[in-house]
Amino acid sequence: MMQAELESFRFWYPWRVRYRDCDMQGIVYFSVYFEYVEQAIMEYFRQIGVPIGKTIHEGSFDWAFAHAEIDYRAPVAFDDLVSIGIRIPKRGRSSFEVHFAVVDAARERVHAHGRLVLVCYDSRSRRSCPLPDFVREKIEAFEGA
Repeated sequence: MMQAELESFRFWYPWRVRYRDCDMQGIVYFSVYFEYVEQAIMEYFRQIGVPIGKTIHEGSFDWAFAHAEIDYRAPVAFDDLVSIGIRIPKRGRSSFEVHFAVVDAARERVHAHGRLVLVCYDSRSRRSCPLPDFVREKIEAFEGA
């Protein structure tokens, strides 16, 4: 991932690595990166005005993870401060694509980056559903159409 790609991220979420996040080698365990990214996604939606806790409770917007990929570039250790970049460059009828990067606090070194596909989900019917217009509008206003 190049510096120009990092500049395309408009949302950054800081995170301090916890002791429990690390494995016996003293570095962040591979699956923990997805926990960081999930939290950053929740904060992304909170920032753009989509209160996830409320939308899930109301049944107006929720998602399921359909695809996840990650490339690891450099280890992260206990007490490191990282920043997680989130952007949503693609929106489909019922899904959206999240790109993410985990970088050092100065945003000079990429530790990991990847892509997720999230599908809008109706928890009552347990089926996919269209991306709500109000969510699409908030994403497009933040990301630029």
